Parts: sequence; C-alpha cells; structure tokens
Amino acid sequence: MQNMSWVTRCEDWRRAVGRRGSLQRKNVDTFLDSHPAILYWGDSWFSTPLYLNLARQSAKRIQGLNMIIGKPGATAAELFGEARVSELADRIQSNPFDLVCLSAGGNDCLDENLAGVFKDWMGKHPKRSDRLDAVQAFAIFQSSKLLDGVTRSYDRLLKCLKKIQTQRPGLRVIGHPYVPIDRIGQPADLSVDNIGLIAWFKDDVGPWLWGPMQKVLTNKTEGKAFARLMLVEGFHNSVLLALEQKYPGLFSVVDYSSVTATHGSAFWNDEIHPTERGFDLLASPFNQAIKAALPSPKQGAVSA
Repeated sequence: MQNMSWVTRCEDWRRAVGRRGSLQRKNVDTFLDSHPAILYWGDSWFSTPLYLNLARQSAKRIQGLNMIIGKPGATAAELFGEARVSELADRIQSNPFDLVCLSAGGNDCLDENLAGVFKDWMGKHPKRSDRLDAVQAFAIFQSSKLLDGVTRSYDRLLKCLKKIQTQRPGLRVIGHPYVPIDRIGQPADLSVDNIGLIAWFKDDVGPWLWGPMQKVLTNKTEGKAFARLMLVEGFHNSVLLALEQKYPGLFSVVDYSSVTATHGSAFWNDEIHPTERGFDLLASPFNQAIKAALPSPKQGAVSA
C-alpha cells in the first residue's frame, strides 16, 4: 500500500481507509500493523496554507496514514471547545489513530487577548502611560490567569482521550511548545505571490505580540524577553509540562532544545511563524517525539 502522505478532508480520509469489511479496509489494517495512523490537529503551525508547515514537514517524513485538520489563528479554546472535542473524539474512537498531535495555545495569549490583559495601556485615552520591563509585564500576564484557560482547554480534550485510551491502550497524544520568537514586531508578508488573490482581503498580518506590547514595554529588547518568559516559563512549563505530569502514559511534550538556529529571517517568516525552512528544522525533534510515542512495530516508518 502506498503512503497517502496526508489529507485535510474527512471525505478523503474515509475514502482512503475504506468501509468496514471492505477489501480496502482489510488492506489498510494490514498496512497499519507496521505503519502509523496520525491525526494532526491545531493552529497555523499545523494548518497555514502558505507553505509546508510543521504538520506537513512531519507527515512527509512518515510512511503512514496522516490527517491534518485545524484553523490558522485558532485558539485552544476554539479548537478544544466542548462541541469540537466531542466531534473529534468520536472520529478518533471510530478510526485507527495511533497518535494525536496537538498545536494550540499561542493565539490565546496574543493580539486582542494580550491587549485585554494590558487594557490600562490601550485605547485613545489609556489609564497608564508608564513603560515596563519584561519581568514586570510577565508578572501582570501571570496574574491575569490567561494561561489557566489554555490549561482548561487542553484538559477538556485530554480527559476525553484518556477515556478512549482505556479501550485503546496504545493511543498517545503529543503537544509541542512554541520556539521563543526572535523578530519582534515583524508583520507577515501576505502577498499574492505567496497566498494568492485572498491576500487582497486579509488584514490579520500582525505583529500579534508587539502590536499591543509596544504600548507597555520600553523597547523591542524587552519585548523579546517578555515573549520568552510567556512562551517558556508560561506556556511550556506551567501548561504543557504540568499536563504531561497529570496525564502520564497519554500525553508527552516535544523537546526543541536541539534546534539552535532559530534566529533571523532564515528561520522566521514573521513575528510568530517560522519559514518553511524553520519548520523543516523543527520537524526533526518533532518526529523523534512521534517515533518514541508509537508502538515499536511502527517506529521504523518514521524518519526524523
């Protein structure tokens, strides 16, 4: 059976795996004895249409059945809302997925949500005009409990998948952190050349962090330090690693520490999105995490 690379529509997935009892499904089941079925579910790091994003860079290195779903700009609250979790849980339960890969949480802490945390600095007549350093701003961010909402969204999904795991012990879930951003204040280049005519109608080009924080922080150097605190101390440590401890044997977190070339325009497309080359670099540790999470008979189908 040929590797299907990936699909992004349910209709294509159903066509690929075949009906229960059909010859196609029997062939798929035989194929899956030694190859994985993976669902990638997430925000723009998995679903941006501009180029080979992280999910596509990962899937192209895997001989298996791969489905990629999500929405650019989506928050964890949106992706892992109650109705969406119920819908996707039914799909996971009725399909032979070995692994669910998640990308969510960054958008919950950017743009208008971040502006809401620092509302005293916003608007035509702000209540405050002083400027903060990164540590001071991060203290306010932490006190806002914005990340608690991200944790609740992940927890809603993981609780549901834990129940499925009691019936399918091999099911695993992987989440990934975001690399601390480097090009503070860099907007996206949504041109006709890179996304087609829809570029004329798009206005969500960022910067998504520096947009609100330029009114709060003293300079972009403090912006870069604030971003690191928010993404590492905040999202990675207090959300993802805490969930990994809460759901041992189900949920694990990708380690990007081996990727060191994460600076400048070669890695970053804009303020929060790597280039295709950047995602290519991240796909190696990402697939190492996938390989470790899969049953041993299927690990040989994964290349880093």
